[in-house]
Parts: sequence; structure tokens; C-alpha cells
Amino acid sequence: MMRKTLLLTVLLLFCLSLVPLASESLPAYEPYQEHEFPLWTYKLRRAEILFFGSFVLTMGVASLGYSLAVNAGWAPPAKDALTALLIQGGIAGTLALGISVADYIIGEVEAK
Repeated sequence: MMRKTLLLTVLLLFCLSLVPLASESLPAYEPYQEHEFPLWTYKLRRAEILFFGSFVLTMGVASLGYSLAVNAGWAPPAKDALTALLIQGGIAGTLALGISVADYIIGEVEAK
């Protein structure tokens, strides 16, 4: 049994070592052209960067704001810690989305 396993392993390694000989070489690197991607993809990428970049900050603001609202009695307390985290994440996501949309609107107004 040990011999069969060893033979199968050696055979498999031998077959896999031949793969680079049968493969084609990679094409030469070509940098992206200036107008290779449509304009909307640049705008979408900018919105994505702003959303996730501001989410880190808005999560802290949302956490602080939600805690203050619960302590002041303006919002009912959450049933458990996971629910509180989901509420804070929803608030942070909404704020981050608002920042991204505001940046898009400002960019469109300035472009005109």
C-alpha cells in the first residue's frame, strides 16, 4: 500500500512538473490607454472609494450618535449587541452613501 502511494505521488509530481513546458508565455505588459474604460466606470470607482473610505469614519460617528440617542431616551435600546451593531452599521452606511452621492452631484454640477 505504501509503495502504491509513493508511486502515485511521484507520478503526479512528474506530470505536474511538465505543465510549464506545455503552457504559453504571458504576453508583454501594455499599460492602459487613456480612454480604454468608459467614463462611468471612473465615476463608479470614485464613489466606491469614497463610500468605503468614509464608512470607517461614519461607523464611529454612528456608534457615538446611537449611544447618545439611547442614553438620552430618543431611541429605544436594542435587544442585543448584534442588533445594536446592525443599527449602527445601517446608519454608517447611509451616511457613507450620502457622502458618495453628494460628491457625485458636486462633480456633475462643477462639470457643467
